[in-house]
Amino acid sequence: MKGKNDEDLEDLSISALTEVFADKILSDTQNLIKGIEFLTEENFEEFDQLLKHVIKSAKEVEIKKTFESKIWKAKLMFSKTDRLKVFSKINDMKNIGEFIAHKLLLYRVVFPDEKFKLRIQGIVKSLHSISSNLVNAIKLISSDLERAHEICEEIKEERRKMRREEWALLEILWNYEMDYLSRTFLYLKELIESIMMLADHIKDFSEYIQFLSTKYLIFR
Repeated sequence: MKGKNDEDLEDLSISALTEVFADKILSDTQNLIKGIEFLTEENFEEFDQLLKHVIKSAKEVEIKKTFESKIWKAKLMFSKTDRLKVFSKINDMKNIGEFIAHKLLLYRVVFPDEKFKLRIQGIVKSLHSISSNLVNAIKLISSDLERAHEICEEIKEERRKMRREEWALLEILWNYEMDYLSRTFLYLKELIESIMMLADHIKDFSEYIQFLSTKYLIFR
């Protein structure tokens, strides 16, 4: 059976285009996450390769143009405004990922110790989990609003754990014996805050999906 990625985009429905777009952005996000993991391993060659791929990736432009050309003619369960906002928030996730990739490629950091490195890997693992769950929730808004709502609650809880870990990491960083104006200090601070910037967007997106779930469950 031919999969969605093999079909002509023009043949796909608005829901299918949204899913293809979400899968594409998830793939880029996972490349970003894997790149950060390579950074913690000081595997700079793989780190550079994956983050440059995130920046260069352009398939989503074609999907976005097709979506925009079709949405005004479509008959949808959701309003066109809601559909456009979901699509826009997926696109924002891509833009944030590109921004982070550009920033992280500016410098090759060496982590101060193994404990700090492991804690960074921990919040990166959580970022992988919530980004995957977000895409699952996006796909469910056309078929299972209640489950989409539940998944988004799980995302919000995981993000709360990440926030607590963020403050713990920053406290450790501020107490290292290094100049707070050093490139290493600034880079590590930016790394932590960048991971959380993407996590915050995912959390906000999940809240919007919960809003849609509540809104359309009422009128179901």
